Amino acid sequence: MSVEGFSYKREVLRKIIHFSSSLFAFMLLLFGRDICLPVFIIIATLFFTVDYLRLKNQCVQNIYNIFFDIVTRDFEQKRFTGASYVFLSIVLVTFLFDTRIAVASLLIMSFADPVASLVGRTYGNLSILNKSLEGCISFFLVSVIVLVSLNFPADVVLYVSIFCTLVELLSNKIQVDDNLLVPLSSAIMLFIF
Repeated sequence: MSVEGFSYKREVLRKIIHFSSSLFAFMLLLFGRDICLPVFIIIATLFFTVDYLRLKNQCVQNIYNIFFDIVTRDFEQKRFTGASYVFLSIVLVTFLFDTRIAVASLLIMSFADPVASLVGRTYGNLSILNKSLEGCISFFLVSVIVLVSLNFPADVVLYVSIFCTLVELLSNKIQVDDNLLVPLSSAIMLFIF
């Protein structure tokens, strides 16, 4: 089903992939930084290499398109995909922050962003900065659930969830991919508090 160029099938597939990035957070929680960071670096390096080659080599791009064209947005055809920024975020927050903060920020990225997008696209009626109020509320609520489940104090949960929601809302204006901006912002805020 498609509405004005928007494909629900494509978007749902993208969000399933986005949700699956939470596996890296759970790996980090279970196995710790020392085991996970080298694995994350290898996976990120391989993915960036393929993504770079896709941009520079038509043969690689053709092979890539066979498997991933359905989940690649039009604007990603000429730049790194959102998935590259997901892997960059995974490596950066794992390297820079303690495990609990890294896990929290990665789970916010993995769950809050796709839920907000699906809710906003499906139920969004009130627009705010080219996003929906309903999507923003969903992002906030999922962030709260993630942080509460990791036993952060109530004031930290509130401040960080509000901040991350604002960062996600403004990510288009800031022109930094939200897959990089949201986890780094949430990790920095959690570190500060």
